[in-house]
Amino acid sequence: MDVTAVDRSAVLGDTLLHRAAPASKLVSAGLLLGAIVTVNDPLVAAGLALSLVGAGAAVRLPLRQMLPLALYPALFAVVFAFAAAPGPATGALFVLKAVTAALTVVTLMFSTPYPQVFAPIQRITPTIVGDALLMTYRSLFILAEKFSDLLRAVRLRSGVSARQPVRAARATARALGGLLLYSLDLSQREYDILRLRGYEGGMRVRRQVSTDRSADAAALLYAALILAVVVVFRALPHELGGYAWLVTVVGAVDLATGLRIGRRT
Repeated sequence: MDVTAVDRSAVLGDTLLHRAAPASKLVSAGLLLGAIVTVNDPLVAAGLALSLVGAGAAVRLPLRQMLPLALYPALFAVVFAFAAAPGPATGALFVLKAVTAALTVVTLMFSTPYPQVFAPIQRITPTIVGDALLMTYRSLFILAEKFSDLLRAVRLRSGVSARQPVRAARATARALGGLLLYSLDLSQREYDILRLRGYEGGMRVRRQVSTDRSADAAALLYAALILAVVVVFRALPHELGGYAWLVTVVGAVDLATGLRIGRRT
């Protein structure tokens, strides 16, 4: 997982979703996750997944980087579905729900700076926990750059190439060992610096405001509409069960439309 790519998109991106307030995006993500938990038909779940991808394409989010991350949970969902699902339809539902939930969270992370996602958590957790999360986020980038430098140095000094997998694995292990020692030293130095500066807890993140109210309204309306459709199909399974394929078709139309809009803008 390239953490720097996620942060670069979240901080430097300028899509419609980036202009919405983090609070609106968090509420929208919560509504979408509620819809994913509620859905019980694989065709409806497939339509939801296709629609989310189409919405991401329409606002020009970096789908090439997002989709591989969203597909990671599918590996575990397939194993779980194979072991626990009573039939193929239920197994497909498990996988689709896992991928769609991951895509929702990935979309949020690619369009919202981590401190803004983390700020609400700060208000309900103990001070030390909130501060630790914030400092961990900062340290990830320092350690990622350090690991890259260590790995490059080890490979240059040992002459390791991609055609030597055993030596490459050893070089990576040495770099990880060096990174572990560096991370311990880094944490101690950061702790000492905070104590020296009189740290007593309470590192707060300034709330980001919306720069486009229409973006807030669009995100909330989209999520609410998705949840309403899922709830209706869940509440009326006998009356609407035979029409679940329409949701998949609408999702495919959303995907095609989103791809077309994304190419034009």
